[in-house]
Amino acid sequence: MRYAIILLIIFIVIWVGQFSYTLWIRPIDQPTSEILRLEKHFNNKKIIGHIYPVRHGYNHSRVLSVSAFKIEDYPLPFGLVDCATEQEAISRSSPQAGLPNELQPVRNGKVVLDFTLWGDDTISMAQSVKNIFMDYVHEP
Repeated sequence: MRYAIILLIIFIVIWVGQFSYTLWIRPIDQPTSEILRLEKHFNNKKIIGHIYPVRHGYNHSRVLSVSAFKIEDYPLPFGLVDCATEQEAISRSSPQAGLPNELQPVRNGKVVLDFTLWGDDTISMAQSVKNIFMDYVHEP
């Protein structure tokens, strides 16, 4: 019984350590070169704004970087997730229940565009962003 309790305590300490490292201690991943090229693409297509990194708790084997694009004079940023594999991007861009079609996540290569916190009143801007995102030719 004593060994079981000791193993349980060790397991809990390891789990709390991993959780703490992932959420608070690990440095924020900077935007990848693909995300920076997308920023340039959006600015060239008259959606003026800037990219900033976002803290995430994903494993690097699945997600390389999470960024948000803040559009000038618009209250909501949209998310850009640079996935490590095509399969991960496909799974992250799967349709989400309850969202209108215009606000569903979409992927272009290994990058996923996500409209977190956007609502029904933002559909026209979301469609513009989505069209420009899908216009982007990613480098393999």
